[in-house]
Amino acid sequence: MTKASERHIIALAAMLHSLRKAVDKLESIELAQVQHLQGEQTVDHQQSLSQCFTNLQRSISDMENTLVTLAEATGEISKL
Repeated sequence: MTKASERHIIALAAMLHSLRKAVDKLESIELAQVQHLQGEQTVDHQQSLSQCFTNLQRSISDMENTLVTLAEATGEISKL
């Protein structure tokens, strides 16, 4: 792996870490503003939002895992 590739992988790992933290922050802000609905047939907005944020976190994890696989394949796993 070239030094440029190494720098890019390290930078991407840092960006994904920052993205995860930003998603966590947005989730806490959004969930704090949710008004609970009453009734059995209503959509639970908090549950829906939580599921959306879970999906975002899962996508970030998938990207992190793919990046680790790339780093392993190129011999740069120790840098992550």
